[in-house]
Amino acid sequence: MTSNQPTKEQNGKKRVRFFNVSLRNGIVMSAPAYQDKQSFVAHLIRALETSNPDFAWIQFLFVRSDYGTELVRLKNSMHRAKTSIEQPSLDLISGQQQDKKQLYRDYYRQTDARMKKVDDVVTQPTITLAIQGLWVSGEPDSMKALPFDHCSDEHDSLAVFRYRDPRMLVELVNRRMVVNITEYFDRFTKSRLEPPSFLVTPEELLSYIHLPAGEVAESLHSLQAGTSNREFAKGNMVEEETVSLQDGNAVSRLLKLSKVPRNEMALEDVSIQPLAHLAAPTVRTFELIYSGGMTEVLLSSETVEDVRNYVGLLSLVYGEMKFQSAEGRPAFLQQLPPLIGL
Repeated sequence: MTSNQPTKEQNGKKRVRFFNVSLRNGIVMSAPAYQDKQSFVAHLIRALETSNPDFAWIQFLFVRSDYGTELVRLKNSMHRAKTSIEQPSLDLISGQQQDKKQLYRDYYRQTDARMKKVDDVVTQPTITLAIQGLWVSGEPDSMKALPFDHCSDEHDSLAVFRYRDPRMLVELVNRRMVVNITEYFDRFTKSRLEPPSFLVTPEELLSYIHLPAGEVAESLHSLQAGTSNREFAKGNMVEEETVSLQDGNAVSRLLKLSKVPRNEMALEDVSIQPLAHLAAPTVRTFELIYSGGMTEVLLSSETVEDVRNYVGLLSLVYGEMKFQSAEGRPAFLQQLPPLIGL
């Protein structure tokens, strides 16, 4: 007699999930953020430690962008749609005018507030941000611990969208993102879709791209922690002098932070202001790789020169840090083909 119960081997099978994090409801003028500017990364690493997946790779990709024209066009499109909804329709049977049903729906009620949001965003520098990753675990619901759904503004919040196509691995390894999201602005008043990337201003970017600090950071055990040298950074404003590579020949577009500076308290606002300049015309990344109970922090850019500028900027905030060249593909990826049947 055969049993329909899953075998021990089946129960222990690792599930490989590729995912993208984007706007839950596709409200494209939304600029979501984590409420505490300096605690998101610590909470994200805490979630990794708590869930303890076999492997997790989370990439934040960001680039300076200019959607001024598209945002103005979006606002005009919303205004036209709102005006059209306000025009009564004619009942074909009675011949009388009547209010359109859309007049009582969320789209119409929120239009004024959303047009104001467009005005707020268009007057500031804008950054296109993409969040994507890979998660390997035998626990089916372990990804629920990730705190992305706590990133929001008054219009929308972030959500994790899972993908089954293993070809997304190429996007991760090559660190690609959808830079041009114009079509999602143009389609907003017609057929709304969740964009693979979303807009933030420098203020919101601060809540995603930073090093762990404060009480939560103190309790993390998966990081190779180092001593903070912030006092040195305060008196040194020359980028090249604050960049230290563990290997003198380690010049690369992808660097791994050897030790994460330990900051017992969240930094004061004036100290983190240089992070407002994190985005550049080239795509930069901030990455977390969790494997074997340890978390690594990686940084990359499209050129060696720009990655040095990127590191130099972080050093102005966190003090001198040591980096080493990193492999483009984490070692764990060598095990993926048998896991996903390739």
